[in-house]
Parts: sequence; structure tokens; C-alpha cells
Amino acid sequence: MKTVSVTEFRGNIKKYLEIAESEKLVIHRSKGRSFVIVPLDEEDDSSLLSKEQKTAIDEALEDIAKGRVQSHQDVMDETRKRFPHLFNR
Repeated sequence: MKTVSVTEFRGNIKKYLEIAESEKLVIHRSKGRSFVIVPLDEEDDSSLLSKEQKTAIDEALEDIAKGRVQSHQDVMDETRKRFPHLFNR
């Protein structure tokens, strides 16, 4: 693992991104938090979603599994009833 300052990283981005291909790279801010740079394909996909997003996805998948779904047309019809101003443009 290599640690560099924001200033050093900014001045040599290409060099440090190449380093991050083979090892973790920590960018340290003197008056703030530090950050880890890793290739996206190696990052855990679950960390790209917030807790709320993960919860919403889990609830939606449960709804699908239990058959609690509506057709696209039903959703559009209900939306037109509730928000007609969105369709009068």
C-alpha cells in the first residue's frame, strides 16, 4: 500500500493510477479524510450503493418474488390520474 498527499497525486495522476493497478493507493489530505484508490472492476459493487438504495432493491426483489407487481401500463394510467399536468405539454 502506498500513501501520497493530494498535492503529489494531483501532480502525478498518471503515475499513481498506474501504481493503483497493482496495489492500494491512499490519498491523504492534511486537513481531512483519506481516500483509497482501487480499480473499479476490483471494487466491491455493493459499496457503490447507499444503504437506502440496497434496502429499496431488496424490497423490490421481495415484491417481485411475492407477485406484488403492476404492469407498466397500469403504472402509467395511475400516474396520468394523479399528475395530469405532467402529460399536458
